[in-house]
Amino acid sequence: MDGTIVDSMECIAGALRLMAADLGIGEPDLSDVTTFMGPPMRDTLEWVTGFTREDDIARASTLYRDHHDELEYLVTTYPGMVELITDLHDAGIPVGVATSKRLRIARRWLVDYHLGDDVDAVAGASEGHAGADKAGIIADSLAQLRDQGHDVSRPVMVGDRRHDIDGAGAHDIPTIFVEWGYGTDAEAGAAALRVHDVTELRTLLLG
Repeated sequence: MDGTIVDSMECIAGALRLMAADLGIGEPDLSDVTTFMGPPMRDTLEWVTGFTREDDIARASTLYRDHHDELEYLVTTYPGMVELITDLHDAGIPVGVATSKRLRIARRWLVDYHLGDDVDAVAGASEGHAGADKAGIIADSLAQLRDQGHDVSRPVMVGDRRHDIDGAGAHDIPTIFVEWGYGTDAEAGAAALRVHDVTELRTLLLG
């Protein structure tokens, strides 16, 4: 979702800054988006706070989630992605979302962007979980599609970070790397394909 369907950088960065202020640990250096856009949130929280104890991480996670909810108005969709997902659905191609974002947020955003009926499966982190294994999340999304009777024999992952590529690779799924997200050229090198814009992605997925 983040870095592929939606641009949520300002929301996430703002929430991390407000969380750090609440904790009294000083403003984090968020100049490199790859350090906080894409990794499981638990990894990001540990990096920002330096915390290692579970209760401290849980406290930071609660503060972050509260501020994230306050700043959701800063999130926007990437031009053309909503239309592409709708067209994939209309073409009979099943669509699943696999995100490290909290499942509740992912589902709500899809409804807000009028995609609630066009996305067949949504897998993400639980409400109290600051992050999750991407391979496991992808497995959940695939299982949902399979349970609905969809053919998942030729899946493809669309993502912007190495976590997407590695998570999909654990299931022998190729990844299409989108250049409009938060990943780097080095990460893109591990993907099966890369696209510069949504038009190129559309061509690959719909022909």
